[in-house]
Amino acid sequence: MFFRENGQFKSTYRADMQLLPIVQDRYFMVALVVLAFVALPFVATDYLFLSIINPFLILTLAAIGLNLLVGYCGQISIGHAAFMAWGAYAAYNLVQRVPMLNFLVVLVLAGLIAALVGMFFGIPSLRIKGLYLAVATLAAQFFTDWIFARVKWFTNYAHSGSVSPAPVDLFGWTIGTPREKYVFLLGILIVGTLIAKNLTRGHLGRAWMATRDMDVAA
Repeated sequence: MFFRENGQFKSTYRADMQLLPIVQDRYFMVALVVLAFVALPFVATDYLFLSIINPFLILTLAAIGLNLLVGYCGQISIGHAAFMAWGAYAAYNLVQRVPMLNFLVVLVLAGLIAALVGMFFGIPSLRIKGLYLAVATLAAQFFTDWIFARVKWFTNYAHSGSVSPAPVDLFGWTIGTPREKYVFLLGILIVGTLIAKNLTRGHLGRAWMATRDMDVAA
């Protein structure tokens, strides 16, 4: 440990329920966010953004969602990439086929579509748990691979089978370069992290943990 919270006393519930109750954590996080927004875009190259940093941000957001499912709910999932794919292809097709939609609306709708697909595979799994639930998520993974490889509508009939999305326009800001995509992805990651953190701090998070503990005890 680099430091301890000895001597940092909380006298109110609000102080005790802060996102980062330790002072050093708050300073470090503010410095890290400032560094990420201000310094990194001028230091890293386009290759570094495309190959490492931007995929890292995307996978970090996916890992946060997986942590909610596995870490807090205690459910085993090995098909998380499948639901990521449904959200990604949903966003791509919404942009291609309904171009008048704001991209923030597209993101919300794509997330809802991925959630509906998850519910579709989750409903048959309501009476199973543990390794059997993992098998159901594995089935979702294989089904997703099969349908995206064979139903060309999802890829807009691209001959290569892969998609090349156009630059995103957000309130007049065209997100096309790797640096612009990095700034946008970093903002989405911060918002998603705050939402996930607040979910785990509230009543829903405590209910998740209580359900998980009961499943473990059973």
